[in-house]
Amino acid sequence: MTAIRQDHLYGGFKQVVAVSIGLFLVFLDTTIVNIALPSMTRDLQIGLSTASWIINAFVITVAVLLVALGKLADIFGSYRTYMTGLLLFTAASLLCGFAPNAASLIASRVLQGIGAAAVVPASLVLVRAAVPPRQVGAAMGIWGGVGALAIAIGPSLGGIVTEYWNWEWIFFVNLPIVAVSLPMTTLAFSNHRDRRAPFRLDVLGVVTLGISLFGLTYAILQGQEAGWGAPRIVGSFAISLVSALLFLYIESRTREPLIELSMLRSRVYLAGMAANFLSGVLMMGTLIVLPLYFTNVKEFSVLTSSLMITPLSAVMLIVAPLVGRLIDKVRYYIPMLIGFGFAVAGFLLLSGLQADLSNGYLIGVMAIAGTGIGILMVTSVTIGTASVPEPQVSLGSAVYATARNMGGAVGVALFVSIMLNSANGYAASAAEEAIASVRQAELPAPVETKAIQWLNERQGSLLSGSGTEQEQGTAWSLELSEAERQQLDDSGLLAETTAKLQRLEQDLKTSVKDYTVKAMARAFTVGLILSGLFSISLPFLRERKERLPHTGNSTYSVE
Repeated sequence: MTAIRQDHLYGGFKQVVAVSIGLFLVFLDTTIVNIALPSMTRDLQIGLSTASWIINAFVITVAVLLVALGKLADIFGSYRTYMTGLLLFTAASLLCGFAPNAASLIASRVLQGIGAAAVVPASLVLVRAAVPPRQVGAAMGIWGGVGALAIAIGPSLGGIVTEYWNWEWIFFVNLPIVAVSLPMTTLAFSNHRDRRAPFRLDVLGVVTLGISLFGLTYAILQGQEAGWGAPRIVGSFAISLVSALLFLYIESRTREPLIELSMLRSRVYLAGMAANFLSGVLMMGTLIVLPLYFTNVKEFSVLTSSLMITPLSAVMLIVAPLVGRLIDKVRYYIPMLIGFGFAVAGFLLLSGLQADLSNGYLIGVMAIAGTGIGILMVTSVTIGTASVPEPQVSLGSAVYATARNMGGAVGVALFVSIMLNSANGYAASAAEEAIASVRQAELPAPVETKAIQWLNERQGSLLSGSGTEQEQGTAWSLELSEAERQQLDDSGLLAETTAKLQRLEQDLKTSVKDYTVKAMARAFTVGLILSGLFSISLPFLRERKERLPHTGNSTYSVE
């Protein structure tokens, strides 16, 4: 009997690993593309606003379709949906790599998003069904660990591929992974029989939810560029709200709703979804700001910057399986409490970011923040699959994945918005200080006038990274006419003036770095505030003895 159970458990975890490898592809694409955007912009001859849609097309598609495809997984079978999504994702990866222009690349990214939206919820159902109830936490730890591995190596792998090959290869690297995943999955599930529900799809629910999520995601992603008061942004928010209200009305009236609203009455489910949303905000927001810190402030190469970021997500490889085992023993409250504690500590340290911090210190801070994010992510995903009845697992996991993707979109928009708005305010201070230094330097009148004029003209871009190093300093002397230079040379002041300008240039560069880091620190302060605010959901995870809603053998209630 023991041998049979051990064989069943071993076979179950073979299925968990096989499915997780396929999921690796989807998670890898959430971080590997960002680092290659500058190369894509240059090769495809497009602007940054167009290039951003190479990422946005994928994010929006996944967010909009996760719930609908999670429902279809119940109808057509989780294994069939998973394999179809994996094959579509692979084919779309090939199309992305061979895309001749930006339009075709963006369209191919939409196809990738469709495949990803099918893989994620189906994989969660397969993972939960593969192992006995008491092992769900460990299985989810493996699932989360493989996803964390993809997130962890995405930036560094993208940096290596972009540095030594071409950006197209960030999509071609998916092929050898598929070559391993497909036969492994086929063998692991050779005796699997899908459970299929009757074909009843809430079309109106799919349409209204899709419109609501698209409108919200579009407004969030484009609000910073277009302006939050722009008509199309306000209109998108309004359409999203109206569509959401229509969706809730439809779901409360239809016999076969897309989302069982009863799920949303569970406090533990809502608390887990809030943590999952927060993990998306913190992860994607941080992955946007830190590369700018390492390239613009530390002046590292793209490859070195990508390697420096790795500890943030690499620590999840250690955290995920440990948290899974902890959940199996002590359930949700303690792991989530630890996760919030690490998140608050990590973002408290990041909010004190400075330009001259040592690499060792930064690695330690990123490891602390990454530990918090990883614990929140793994614990919340486990809650999403374990706190709902078996027939709703696919749907429940899809809602959770949607929350995380929406959190990622919000994180990118929020962190960038805070950073840029702060930078605009600090730029004036940096320019004023530099002008005061110029006046105190006792430069010749023509040089002082040129320097002050240069600062006044460029103060709006001092902290934006739009100016080159030459424009940020040596232009003061280069803009002098030959007659002015000759006059200074004749009076014996050229060498002294050049030396003063060089010192002023270095002081300005230091000031710009310091203020840039302050702007970045403000973005991380938002992460700290959000971590604290979302931690108020912790009491919802406290349990009282009655009955068991998810795994284990003890009797608890979380309702």
